[in-house]
Amino acid sequence: MIKKFLIALFIALLVLPRIVFAAFDMTIEPNQRSIDFGRMDMGEEKTLEERGGYEHMFSFVSTNNRIWHFKAQLLRPFTSGVHTIPAENFEWVVDEIRNGQGSFTANISQPSHFSTLPVLIYISSGADNTGATVQIKLKYKLKIPKYQAAGAYTAQIRFIMMEAL
Repeated sequence: MIKKFLIALFIALLVLPRIVFAAFDMTIEPNQRSIDFGRMDMGEEKTLEERGGYEHMFSFVSTNNRIWHFKAQLLRPFTSGVHTIPAENFEWVVDEIRNGQGSFTANISQPSHFSTLPVLIYISSGADNTGATVQIKLKYKLKIPKYQAAGAYTAQIRFIMMEAL
């Protein structure tokens, strides 16, 4: 009896249509997964805005009617061998938002420091939580310390979309 029930349940699971609901989604434009400041001199400050006034455009969609947060975390500051550029020398700047009803933790066009801890950039509100596509364009700013050792510096950033439960 139990075998027949398990077989029937297994067949039902294979045959029944599966419905999948997207909880939330964050995407970045194709071919824009890297940031390259190129050659810089000691004491130089540079803002990347190569793609029409911004560097990356993120798109967010949430259909769960829950507040979501957009965060950034510097997993590894700019390093070259044993030399590191301080995290506070690397900043993000919101260039533009489209269709967003939420709020930013900093004024638009105002630089904010990256951190090795997640830093809140945006909190959703209203239609942001019910299927509207919110687009946020970021540009980046880097300042090389005056007495920084020369080298090929690389960093690793994590961008996070987190929905409240």
